[in-house]
Amino acid sequence: MEFKQVAETSTLKMVSTAESSIKLRDVAQKCRLVNTDNGMKIECNYTGPNASQILSFIEKHKEDLMQYLMNPDTMDFYDWMELSHQTQLKLKKHEKENLVLGVNFDPETQILETGIMDDNLTVKLGAPLMKIRINDYDRDAFKLRIYNMLLLADEIALAMGNMGLRQMANIEMVKTYMTDIYDKYVVIQQPAYE
Repeated sequence: MEFKQVAETSTLKMVSTAESSIKLRDVAQKCRLVNTDNGMKIECNYTGPNASQILSFIEKHKEDLMQYLMNPDTMDFYDWMELSHQTQLKLKKHEKENLVLGVNFDPETQILETGIMDDNLTVKLGAPLMKIRINDYDRDAFKLRIYNMLLLADEIALAMGNMGLRQMANIEMVKTYMTDIYDKYVVIQQPAYE
């Protein structure tokens, strides 16, 4: 369940759980783009459970859904926005902030987490860009996760219009630092020879 504060009364109001449990990715899988005489249109013939909520979701999020269906590679960005409770309008408010990519690694749990932070290393904007247990990945899969995380950071920086964060998403240092962590802390299992 999710709640939001009502400004006038300072009370908490429950946000519809059916609406908040529907994810853009799930709805997009039930839709397709159709080219009409008037341009592109979203078509959804879904008649299963929660069909009315899904149709309502499509109406409310038509622009985001259209963007995703035209470019499915941006789905990580929309997933991150849902987890962080962000919108395109809210992201624009961070255009002038000095933001950096932060990396947090715990050698005991092997959990590596990256996020958008300010100069004081305070996490901004909620959800992490990436949170993984590095022992679960071989070197190539780990490099792919870093690459995808940097693409996501670049996508967020573009939505904000924050060029400082965009430069951080492209620097070699982030990749080098995280691969150094991988090389130092991942125990590579050697095959047993008989």
